[in-house]
Amino acid sequence: MRKLLIWTFILLLSSCGGDPEEVTNAIDEANFLLTDRNCAEARAALDAVGYQANNARYIGVYASTFACEANYSTVNFFADDLTNLNSAAGGFFSSLAGFSTSDLMTSATDPDFLKLQEAIDTILYSGGNTSSSSFSRSQVFGTSDSTNLNVQALYMILVNFGRWLRYHGNASATGVKGGGTNPEANNCLFTYNTSGPNYALVLDALNDGTAQSGTCNSTNAPFVGTDDISTADAATNKTRLCRGIVLFNNFIDIILNITFTGTNTGELNNLAATFETLCDDIAAFGAGLCALRDMTSCEATAIENLEVYSAWLFERNFK
Repeated sequence: MRKLLIWTFILLLSSCGGDPEEVTNAIDEANFLLTDRNCAEARAALDAVGYQANNARYIGVYASTFACEANYSTVNFFADDLTNLNSAAGGFFSSLAGFSTSDLMTSATDPDFLKLQEAIDTILYSGGNTSSSSFSRSQVFGTSDSTNLNVQALYMILVNFGRWLRYHGNASATGVKGGGTNPEANNCLFTYNTSGPNYALVLDALNDGTAQSGTCNSTNAPFVGTDDISTADAATNKTRLCRGIVLFNNFIDIILNITFTGTNTGELNNLAATFETLCDDIAAFGAGLCALRDMTSCEATAIENLEVYSAWLFERNFK
């Protein structure tokens, strides 16, 4: 009887964590379903064995089920977009806005954007982490597995950030800010508060003319941004601005902690030094702004500080 109780207890423990063979089979089944873009079915196969928060392979495939629903494809990213990536500070954002799927975002709440964000968040906050950093993921998954997850997240971040820039920046098909067909005809991402406490810093960022801030410069003051980030609701404005800030800050964190090898990845290595320097510049105006890697901490930051980040980093480098 005692042996039977012990064996029953062991079975209960294994069922709570998911039998390793069953988990492996579920991952394989999900990968197979994803090849035919059966996105929901793939996630259902993974859900059937219980969420494996500390299994890097499971996490990567689970993220892919959301990316599948968001019309994201790593194969297409390499084939259609990576070769067009511009690693220069003044060309990087425009190259993202010109990605092949950047036009899929047609509203601030577009499912293609939000679903891909779910995929990204699945990786960023994996392993029980409530805040995102490459270091915290390495502590849970080890160097090799965390690097694989980071690279997967990085590619999706580039695509989703490109969608955010294209839509909110009213960019053209080639990624030129303000060159799109949005009826608002906005040339800036955000409508900056002319009476805000940091407006002088914003002016300093945008008054350098087209060489620095593209279409968002002193010639079109008072710097009118998209209505989707400049609504009557302050909380909504923060959330939508923070979506771009958090995406980009996680990009910076990842790009500084991995090295790319292989064809078509040279431009990615060049980006690390470029944007580490830009974040150092931002730190002079607001310490910790480039460390805002989750929505909670970003939304807890004063809007006037987020405006400084947006003006100095986004507007000056998105042309």
